[in-house]
Amino acid sequence: MRKYFRTRSSETKIIFISVKEISITMTLPRTLKKIDDTDLVIIRTLQRDARTNFVDVAKDLGVSIDTVTKRFKRLIRIGIVRGTTVLLNPKGLGFEHVASLEIDVDYPHITRVVDALAKKPEILICTPTLGRHDLFAIAVLKSIEDLGQLRESIKGYPMVRDVTTSIWIDEFRLCPENFEFNNVKKAV
Repeated sequence: MRKYFRTRSSETKIIFISVKEISITMTLPRTLKKIDDTDLVIIRTLQRDARTNFVDVAKDLGVSIDTVTKRFKRLIRIGIVRGTTVLLNPKGLGFEHVASLEIDVDYPHITRVVDALAKKPEILICTPTLGRHDLFAIAVLKSIEDLGQLRESIKGYPMVRDVTTSIWIDEFRLCPENFEFNNVKKAV
């Protein structure tokens, strides 16, 4: 037997009751709700240009402005959309290259390496990962030579085993919440 009930939070509780009267409670976020084609059009339109007027979105969808507004607010409320943002072009700030770095680190030192890399002006983001490599980082660089120097400086940490780099070749724009301006000012 299953019983469903909603809590005041944004979660739905599902209680499974077995034949032996043992219950297990699982908490599922409401965001597991399906979004429909209208929600997807709203999301995709705003991903292309977050400044798109809701009047234009409503006209394209054949719905009212109120429908688009309510759906957008709901997408924020349930956590599918976190807001709108401006995408930055690093080339406009004088950086010719963006690179991904995959870093292998001796396990007990992951936090120390993340903290050290966060102080490097070229590094925009650095985070631990699960998978083939221990850390993933994104760097902005003025030249390919700068990438080589950055790679060698990271490999110079005794707790770093290896660094693999990839240069982004297509047009790139970065979300400002991942773009640390204090570091960029140091690198410019």
